[in-house]
Formats: sequence, C-alpha cells, structure tokens
Amino acid sequence: SWLFKSSYRLGDLALLRIPDMTDLDITLEELDEWTTSIAILDRQDAARESAFFSILTSSSVILVILGGIALLTRDLSNMSQTVLAPLKELAHEMQNIARLMLAGVTSESTSYKTATEIRLIRSTFENLKKAIKSWGKYVPWPVVQLLLVAGVDATTGVKHREITMFFSDIASFTTIVESIPPESSLLLLSRYFNDMSKVISDHGGVVLEFIGDAILCIYGQPVKNSRHATSAVKSTLRMLAALKRMNEWSLSKGLPEVKIRCGIHSGSVLVGNMGFHSRMKYGIVGEDANIPERLEEMNKNYGTAMLISQSTYNQIPAENFVIRPIDWVYLRNTPRRDCELVYEVMDRQRRSSTGTRLHQAAVLHEKGVQLYSSREFSEAADVFREVGNQLKDITGFEDEPSAVMVKRCDSYANEPPDRGWNGVWDRSDEN
Repeated sequence: SWLFKSSYRLGDLALLRIPDMTDLDITLEELDEWTTSIAILDRQDAARESAFFSILTSSSVILVILGGIALLTRDLSNMSQTVLAPLKELAHEMQNIARLMLAGVTSESTSYKTATEIRLIRSTFENLKKAIKSWGKYVPWPVVQLLLVAGVDATTGVKHREITMFFSDIASFTTIVESIPPESSLLLLSRYFNDMSKVISDHGGVVLEFIGDAILCIYGQPVKNSRHATSAVKSTLRMLAALKRMNEWSLSKGLPEVKIRCGIHSGSVLVGNMGFHSRMKYGIVGEDANIPERLEEMNKNYGTAMLISQSTYNQIPAENFVIRPIDWVYLRNTPRRDCELVYEVMDRQRRSSTGTRLHQAAVLHEKGVQLYSSREFSEAADVFREVGNQLKDITGFEDEPSAVMVKRCDSYANEPPDRGWNGVWDRSDEN
C-alpha cells in the first residue's frame, strides 16, 4: 500500500521476482510459495527515453506524410494545369464542333503550360477546326451538321421534297461594278452577302450558292420546316428592310445604293448531294427549281421587288401580309403549260393608318385584276388609276404595277384580245 502513497508513478516502476516465473503456468499460491525475493525497480529514465523516441518516430512519420501530401498536391495541381484542364477544354470544344456551335469554339490556343503530347493534340485539333470552318464556307452549314451528327460520309443522292425556293439579284449590278473600283465592289458585295445570309439563316433558310451577285436559297430542307413558304416570305421582307439599312451604310462609305429583285416559289424538286464520289454539291434540280429565277426576272416588267407564285401564295396565311395579284404569266416550259397568277407581297399586315391604307389599295388592285380578267378593260383601267393615286399618296412614288395594267387595259380596250384569251399579256411590242 505504501507504493500507492509514494511519489512514484506506477508506470515508472518495474516488479522483479526471483526466480522469474513469468512464462510458467502456475497458480498464485504456487507463485507466492516459490518466490524467494521481490524487487521494485525505478525505470523512470528508461520510460522517458522510450516516450521520447516514440514521439520522435510519430513526428517523423507525420512530417513524411505531410511532405508526401504536399508533393502530391503540387503534382496534381501541375497535372491539372498541364493535362486535365487542356483535355477538358478540348473535350468541350469537340462537343461544340460536333454540334457545329463554332461561336463557342476558341480561335486560338490557351496559355496553359501543357505537356508535349497535349500540345500536339491541340495543334492537330486547331487544324481540324480550320478545316471544318473552311468546309462550312463552301457547303451549307445544316448539311455539314447533319453529316457530323450522323457520322457518315457524304454520298451522292437526291430525294423528292416539297420546299420553297428563293432567288434574288441586284438590279443593274453590272453598271454598278463598272462605276466603282474592284475593291469597292468586293466590299459592297461582302456586306450585301453577309447581311442577306444572316437574315436567311435566322428564318431557317439555307444558302445554296452565290451566283455572281445573285443568291439562291431554299427553305424546308435539309432543316425540315412545315411552314417553309411563310418563312421564305417573312425572310424576304426582312431582307428588303435590311437592305435599306445597308444602303445607309453604303452612302456613308461613298458606295452606291443597291436594289434587289426577288422571286419565291414553292414546289416539288429533287434535293440532295449531286456530283460524283470525289466532288459534289448540295443543290436542287427539277422544273420548279427554275421558277424563282423567272419570277425574279419578271419583276423588271412591273417595277416590283418581290413576286411569289400561286403555289407559294396558297401556302401562306395571306391575312398576315399585304398582297396583291399582279398578272397571269407562263412559269413553265412544258408543252401543256397553264398560265398562273403571280403576286406581289407589299408588306406585313400592320395595325396602323398607313398599313390600313396600303391594305385597301391592295384590295382595290385585286378588284382591278378581276375586271381585267373578265375583259372589262375600261372599268379595270379606272380602278388601276385609283390604285396608283392611293399608293402615290402613301409611298410618295409612282406605282408601276398599276401603271402597267392601265396601259394594257387601254390597249385591249382599243383592240380586244381573241376569244380564247386567258389573261396572259400577248402584245410584246407594247409595255
């Protein structure tokens, strides 16, 4: 009991029995009987030394672990900067490329300190981006996108599809080109193609090609759109509005103003990849494919900016636009061709006094066309004169379509057409 009351800690004391019977399997009575002497040793110094080395060992292990963690963190950080971050960026850009979202793809390499292998991958990918971007400048983007998504090679092949086709041309462009330097012509055309293509793309259209100063585009393929006719008409009206803003820019640059003529037709054509295995283009072919260009050319006869065919008129919500019939014409070159009525889309239907007056003039013009087709030429001429007066009050300019019809009415009133006359103007020496 004196041990518990002493200043010694039990952990610093060691019990020694003589003889040592630690390894023997005996009872306590036998242990007491056989023990000859007992000693209690003070081992405080040994305990302190053992504790010191234990603490030193633990501290060393902890320091080694912390050092390893620090080195591992540095290596991971370095790997993240040189491998993981560049790979993540490349993966993101590859996804954008696959979806043709090139606006989200960086045009230059990042400032990461990348590994040699990653730099090689980056360089190869940069070349791929340039190739795809260049490809998209020659091939309609929706076609490129469809091929990338499908993961297939482009092959020749066309299908019959109902689409709406658009064709436009700059009026008197040859005269414009001859009056300004080549550099100015290029600047003017570049701005024109850029602005018009953006409007077309915004309305789901696809530019097939630029033919000199002309634009050929389609709506409804390869991007499907059940309202392709309406999209084409809306797009054309927006293009004409964008042209006014472009002309303001042209004047500020000392360039001439431009006017365009547009033709729109909806019909069934062959659409797809044409050519041969090593060189092909996405385009359209068929009799209806030529009609938009004929409509564009017909604008010259009436002083109009946009003419649409009967088939396009039948597919659009006419109540949303200000439309008037213009004339009966032959649009096809088939042996049994029938005459068709073509229309001018003057504007979108607007809730304003000017919009109302424009709509009333269009309705009155339609009445004049009906009288004209009924061979009531004198009455029709009076109606067309009234239309011309109303539109001049609205726009401030002479209305050429109504003026053309007045001349034709006067001609037929003086010398009526044959009984089989179908409404088509047959006196090419006049007008």
